[in-house]
Amino acid sequence: MKYTELIIKAPRNASETVQAALLEAGFDSMQIDDPMDAVDIAEHQDLYKYDYINEEISQKAAEAEAGADAITITLYFEDNEEGRTRLSEAEKLLSGIEGVSFRTKETGDDSEWLYKWQEHFKPSKVGERIVVKPGWEDYEAADGELVIEMDPGMAFGSGLHETTSMCIKALEKDLGGAYDPSRYPIKVLDVGTGTGILAMAAVLLGADEALGIDIDDEAVRVSNENIVKNGLEGRISIRHGNLMDGINYDPDIIVANLMADLVVMLSPAAAAQLRPGGVYITSGILDIKEDIVKKAIEDVGFDIIEVLADGEWRAITAIRR
Repeated sequence: MKYTELIIKAPRNASETVQAALLEAGFDSMQIDDPMDAVDIAEHQDLYKYDYINEEISQKAAEAEAGADAITITLYFEDNEEGRTRLSEAEKLLSGIEGVSFRTKETGDDSEWLYKWQEHFKPSKVGERIVVKPGWEDYEAADGELVIEMDPGMAFGSGLHETTSMCIKALEKDLGGAYDPSRYPIKVLDVGTGTGILAMAAVLLGADEALGIDIDDEAVRVSNENIVKNGLEGRISIRHGNLMDGINYDPDIIVANLMADLVVMLSPAAAAQLRPGGVYITSGILDIKEDIVKKAIEDVGFDIIEVLADGEWRAITAIRR
């Protein structure tokens, strides 16, 4: 099948804004190529579990160290009426963002790009204990490590994005009893579950069960596949839904890796379902919206106990009063 690539070049200081705008508009499957990632891989081979540094990684690392500042974001569109419409919508969106350039490229065979990203998806440690590995890579866990086997498919979230990794770090702290040793979380609600990675991390870290919610049918399908791969069926269920509409789960922890505006919308429902002492972990929040989200969370009955930062992204952990 023929596809069209939309290749976007964004300055580093605008890349997170571009990603957020695309995600908000529903473009939730994208390939991100940051030259600084190659530098990080070259300097931390043990963390990324690379057996060798190939020529492509070495070249990208050299370009980054020489001052290459542009981030490349690639979207793919089928060559049909719907694909062309979505391509036009993406181009219109990008035209309104200063400093961003883009071009299109026709491809005649989807197999070339559909699996190319697999070359760069290696076992990676996220947080203190969670290791994410693709199914095509072997990995022997060290003492204390918890391995999630996950093939991202077309849903957003491999665990390597800053917003996801911060949520995992927050879950590690809370499920470890860092905030209240007398309280042991049992049920976790993962709103906007994507690939199901946060629900899976939660039960591996000690939660008895988790429920994942996502509005995207593809995300629901991929999440269920990942749960089966990891032998966690029976402990995690995935449901199609819009935020917490119609959900009555009585969770001990709610984790929501969304976007700032959606976190604000979700917070009243989260406060209504969490008991006093329940934990609310939110991410997908750009730094420029941190104060807005914090106020919205506090206004509905939460006390903020921690804010994690990674680049322009923020993750907020709060306790229900």
